[in-house]
Amino acid sequence: MIRVLLVLSCPGRIGRQLAGEADIEVRHRTPETWGDVVTALDEFAPSVVVLDRDVLGTGDVTAVTGAARPPAVVLLAGAYHPGDVVLAAKAGVRGYVVDSGGSPWVAVVRAVAAGGGWLAPVAVGELLDEVRTREPHRLREPPRIPLTERELSVVRLVAQGCSNLEVAAELGLSQSTVKTHVSRMLARLDLRSRTQLAAFARDLGIV
Repeated sequence: MIRVLLVLSCPGRIGRQLAGEADIEVRHRTPETWGDVVTALDEFAPSVVVLDRDVLGTGDVTAVTGAARPPAVVLLAGAYHPGDVVLAAKAGVRGYVVDSGGSPWVAVVRAVAAGGGWLAPVAVGELLDEVRTREPHRLREPPRIPLTERELSVVRLVAQGCSNLEVAAELGLSQSTVKTHVSRMLARLDLRSRTQLAAFARDLGIV
């Protein structure tokens, strides 16, 4: 279950989009202070929080991203504010949406809940400029994947949506062995779920 907290002055349209999904639970809190937001985190323990950037600003967003069990944070703005996306990224925000009424909120929530991100197109250029400015003309080596060949075989099948039973049958392993492989990979990669493990595999081009 994806638990979503909408800290928005007008949550109706977004809430209705999300409420139609069987695996998404939605709560709403009117934005007033960052202290109220932190209190709501303790009460609801959401996996995703959508914050009203136009009411709360960005100054204390680390009060949410730095929580003991931080949710994935999405900032919602009525219009883009230059400089926002760089500050938000540094603060640990997973999404920045400039919403004129047509944003696909179900896709946004699912993406950030799975460990991915979501950026408004207008913000992408600024973030790329920041990266180029900080590291001009430097090509990075491809990331090293800290998995064994057997673990890579398991994670490819997990990313394809296979259950432990199906992975075991495909690779000629026991279910308990597959479960052990998955648990070790989650711990080593600091991930919390099979969904995040699958997203990790796709991000690195393993599948």
